[in-house]
Amino acid sequence: MSDHQPWSKKIPQGYQDILKSIDSFFQQTYEQIQENPLFLPPIPVHVFEEQDALIIEAELPGIDKNQINLDILRQSIRIQVTQDERSEYKDDNQGIHERHNRTQVRQRVIPVPFIIQEHGVKATYKNGLLRISIPNNRKQIPID
Repeated sequence: MSDHQPWSKKIPQGYQDILKSIDSFFQQTYEQIQENPLFLPPIPVHVFEEQDALIIEAELPGIDKNQINLDILRQSIRIQVTQDERSEYKDDNQGIHERHNRTQVRQRVIPVPFIIQEHGVKATYKNGLLRISIPNNRKQIPID
C-alpha cells in the first residue's frame, strides 16, 4: 500500500465495514434523539393573576392556530402543539425520488391551584402569543 492513501483505505475491508456500521448506528441514534419529544425545548409560559382570573401566556412563534390544542384537566391546562414537516427530493437524472414526513408534538401541562370551571375559560392567539384566561373561583377563608 502507498503511504499517500488516506488512513481509511489502509484498513482491511472488513474493519471498514464495521466502522461504517458503527458510524451509521450513531447517526441514526442522533436523528432519533432529536425527534424524541423528551429532547425538544419546552413551550415557554408565563403564569400570573389578574383581578378575577389566572392568566397563562405561552410563546408559540411561527405556529398556526390550527396546530394548537388546549385541554382542560381537573386542575391543569394542557397546551399541545403539532407540527408537520414534509420534504421532497427528486433527481430525474439518477431516478431518485424521496419523500420525508415528520410530525413533531410538543406539550406542556400547567398546574392551576384550583378546580377549573370550563364554562368561563377563554383563549386567544395573536402574533405568536397564546393567552388563556381562567376565572378565579377560589374562596378566601377569613381567619378569626
